[in-house]
Amino acid sequence: MKRPLDQLIRRDAIHRDVYCDPEIFELEMARIFDHTWVFLAHESEIPAPGDYKTTHIGRHPIIVNRNDEGRIGAFINRCRHRGPTVCRNELGNAKFFRCPYHAWTYDNSGNLVAVPMPQGYGADFQKDELGLAAVARVKSYAGFIFGNMSAQGPSLEEHLGGVTRFLDAYVATSPVGEIDVYKGYQKCAYNGNWKFQLENGVDPYHVGALHASAVTPEALAIYRQGKGAVIAMDGHGVTDHTDWGPMPVDASLSGGFNLVIFPNLIVLRSQIRTVRPIAVDRTEILTSVVRLKGVDDDINVRRMRDQEFEFGAAGTFFADDLDIFERTQDGLSSNAVEWAVFARGLDREELRNGYMTGFMSDETQHRGMYANWLKMMLANAPAEQPQAAE
Repeated sequence: MKRPLDQLIRRDAIHRDVYCDPEIFELEMARIFDHTWVFLAHESEIPAPGDYKTTHIGRHPIIVNRNDEGRIGAFINRCRHRGPTVCRNELGNAKFFRCPYHAWTYDNSGNLVAVPMPQGYGADFQKDELGLAAVARVKSYAGFIFGNMSAQGPSLEEHLGGVTRFLDAYVATSPVGEIDVYKGYQKCAYNGNWKFQLENGVDPYHVGALHASAVTPEALAIYRQGKGAVIAMDGHGVTDHTDWGPMPVDASLSGGFNLVIFPNLIVLRSQIRTVRPIAVDRTEILTSVVRLKGVDDDINVRRMRDQEFEFGAAGTFFADDLDIFERTQDGLSSNAVEWAVFARGLDREELRNGYMTGFMSDETQHRGMYANWLKMMLANAPAEQPQAAE
C-alpha cells in the first residue's frame, strides 16, 4: 500500500488506490466485511423449515437457512474436516449437508451428525465440537436478514440507523405491509471495483447523461428540475424522490427513493440488489425482483416486466451501468491522475433532520459513504504489538 489509509479520502476527492490497489481490497475484506453487518437474504427466500440459500460475506462462503424448528441461522459453508463447501446449490431445502469429499454430514442446525469410520479418530474425538462454524450474529429487520462475522460492535439497529424508516416505507409499499421476492435471481459480473455499484445505486447525477436514451422526456424533465434530495445517513446513502410521490406500487419512475445500505445492499423500486466483491477489479451482482403482497397479479407482472426492461441482462439501464463500471476501472488504472473528484454540492449541502443533505444531483451521499469506509478501515486495524525489550 503506497499511501496511509487516512490520506486516501479527501473531503472533495477519492484517491485511485481505493479502487485499484489489491492490498486495499484485502484490507476491505478483513476490516469491513469481517466486522460489520452484511446483507444475506430476504426471509421470503427461505420461508419453510429446511430452506436455505448460499451466499458470501466477503471471502466467506455462507449458508443462511431455517432449521427444522424454523429458526434462521447462518454458517460458514466449509466442512470442518478438509475444507470443501458442503452445499453447492444456490437455493434449496435440506435436513442435512453432506460433504462430497469424505461424507462428513451436518444437520440444518450445523451439528456434525455423521462421520464415516469414526473409530479411526480415537477415543478423544469430540464430534460435538466440530459442527459447521456459525456466523457470530444473525438478525433480521423488516424481513431483510443480515449477518456479522464479529460478535462485537454495533447492533443491527445501530448499524442501520436512520435508514430503517426507508426500509419500513419500502415494505409499506404493499397494502398489507408485506413483500417477498421471486424465487431465484439474476446474476451478472463486471470487471471493476465493487464500490462503483454502490456509488451508482444512489447517483441521480448520471441519469441524464448515461441513460438519456432510456428515460422518457417527462421523467427527464422532472429530474432536471432538481426535485428531491440526496442524504448521507449513518454511513449509508439515500436518494429521496418522495416529493415526486411515494414509492410507486407499479415500480414506475414517479417517486420513492433509492437506498444503499453499506457495504453490500441496494434497494431500488422493484428489486433488492446484492453486491459481492470478488477481486479489486471484479464484482458480482445478484438481483432479486420484489413482489408486493396484497396487490393484483397484473401489478406484480408489471413490476417484473419493468425490471426486465430496465435491469435485465440486456436492460436499458443495466447495460449502460455495467459498461461504465468497466470503463471507469480502465481509466483509473492510469496513475497519471491520482484523484477522482467528489466535490459536487460541497458549497450548498446542509444539515437537515440530523443528516447532511444535498441537492438531487449532488454527491453528499457518496462523501458520507466514504467517510464510513475510512472509519471502518481505521477502526478495525489490528492493534500494534508491543516491541520486546532488548
